[in-house]
Amino acid sequence: MSEKRNTRKEAPVGPAPLVGLGEVEVRITLELGRTELTLEEATSLAERSTVVGDKMADEPVDLRINGKLFGRGKLLLVGDHYGVQLTELIDQGGEAPPPKRLRKK
Repeated sequence: MSEKRNTRKEAPVGPAPLVGLGEVEVRITLELGRTELTLEEATSLAERSTVVGDKMADEPVDLRINGKLFGRGKLLLVGDHYGVQLTELIDQGGEAPPPKRLRKK
């Protein structure tokens, strides 16, 4: 009698390999914060103006890939450049909350 062999391959565990896509460039954006200004406020901006974002200095910054929120992390100085040490990866369905409206005092 012949034995039947199981020739079915098990599905790979983890994300599918990105065969052939390794050279595709993506845009990475480090978002320090957001704010909203009126058109009047925006048009009155000049050199040395200060625009304050909605995040506190100790809050994580957002890292976006092609505009989509990917993760959050700690802002670092890497030599003379800014960098982000990732502390959280965002679920693909995740999105950042809308910016808070900051009022001038």
